[in-house]
Amino acid sequence: MPGIHTFYDGSKILEPLAETIGIEADRVNFVLSLFACFGISYVYRKTCSLKQVNRQVRTVVPAVVGIGIVFFCFGRAIKHLLANALGSYAIMYFAPPTQVHKIVLLFSMGYLFFIHCYRWAILESYSLDVTGPIMVAVEKATMMAFNLKDGKAKDQSKLTEEQKRESLKEIPSLLEFMSFMFNFQTVLTGPANNYYDYIKFLDEKHLVADKHGKLPSPTGAAMKKFYQSLFFLAIVVTLGGKYKVEDVGTQPYFALPFFQWFFWWFITIFFIRCAYYFAWVFADAICNMSGFGFSGYDKEGNAEWKLCTNVLPYQVEMAQSLKETLDGWNIQTGFWLRKVGYERAPKSIRTVATYTLSAVWHGVSIGYYMAFFTCGLFTVAAQTFRRSMRWRFLDDHNKKFAYDIFSFIISKIALAYATYSFVTMHMYPAYDVLKRVYFIPHIVAFAVIFALPKFFKPLKKPQPTTVEIEVTHEKPIKAE
Repeated sequence: MPGIHTFYDGSKILEPLAETIGIEADRVNFVLSLFACFGISYVYRKTCSLKQVNRQVRTVVPAVVGIGIVFFCFGRAIKHLLANALGSYAIMYFAPPTQVHKIVLLFSMGYLFFIHCYRWAILESYSLDVTGPIMVAVEKATMMAFNLKDGKAKDQSKLTEEQKRESLKEIPSLLEFMSFMFNFQTVLTGPANNYYDYIKFLDEKHLVADKHGKLPSPTGAAMKKFYQSLFFLAIVVTLGGKYKVEDVGTQPYFALPFFQWFFWWFITIFFIRCAYYFAWVFADAICNMSGFGFSGYDKEGNAEWKLCTNVLPYQVEMAQSLKETLDGWNIQTGFWLRKVGYERAPKSIRTVATYTLSAVWHGVSIGYYMAFFTCGLFTVAAQTFRRSMRWRFLDDHNKKFAYDIFSFIISKIALAYATYSFVTMHMYPAYDVLKRVYFIPHIVAFAVIFALPKFFKPLKKPQPTTVEIEVTHEKPIKAE
């Protein structure tokens, strides 16, 4: 019979420990699995190099360990992850190259949407279930399908340099596909890296020697991220479990003085972010410890390990705009949305198509859609305010400093306001919380967009002449 096991049927062996420490078993399984993966990453890097094992062993070990970890965490629910991934692979194998990207996107996203709907209808409470790994798998499979289309059916002259580099001339072997989809480094929480990067890692062609001819070591970067993740885990365990974000929408909290109530609103949202920081920074550490994630050298010649970075906690917390905040949040999913949505859709609908893809990928809970609408509105309002007001504060250091402080405070308020419905997922208590502040941030955002430019004219950008150069994100072009 359908039930919770459809989504979560994880191991019960750690239930006594979960009851002792007062944390749900699904979370205990998840956290300890991440710690296990971190240790396995070190062993894998030390024992599975191509100098010690053949390419097949190096490829199969991450997949076998990853599938075992998923089965430990989610049990029989792994069938949905396997069905989505293997169904996508079958489509890539048999579908015509000109249509493979569309069919895989339709199948994998359709399957995910069905799971989201089914889960929403059956489950009464949230748990760490298999929908998370499926979401990561959908990102991986769809990017691979688009790469296949680029390599086998698209005019190479019409591809960007990035698309040319990542394009695939042939479908990978089933073993390589399974390793890419289920490797233990990314199967639980992501990030959803591109196949091109993962296969370079398997072939040990991902590292570049420094100016002294020495290959970089990931140990320092991995341990630094490991300690950062422990810091966020400590916050979640000690405070996040005690103060729930849903409590902000209850009568005892409504009875608090307004500023005290808003403080708890802000701080409980922060605790939720810390849970994401822990999982994503830890996943980055796992990738790095296995040797995966090298992204080049900085200006000083120091090795950087950012290829698997999915969140920049300091940037998110210290950002002076909502855009800067979002740029540091779920970074790899942002890349996926750009590659699969924004760059591929017709220009007339690319923004709508990208937001729609993001919304369907996240799920069907109404709280998500409330948050997406609010974030979109606030982003437009912030852009309008910046164009109309920022240039007026640049002629004096003190004025600029005041503007930066104002932007920081407003961004933090906007972040807490916009994301409350996302973390609670449902209409209530989100609606009651927003109603208590009379939806003032929404009203102010609309006023900024439609009224502010009429009273404070945006600074007009100088128009390029025939001898000036316009610089785009790709290359300089002469203005017509």
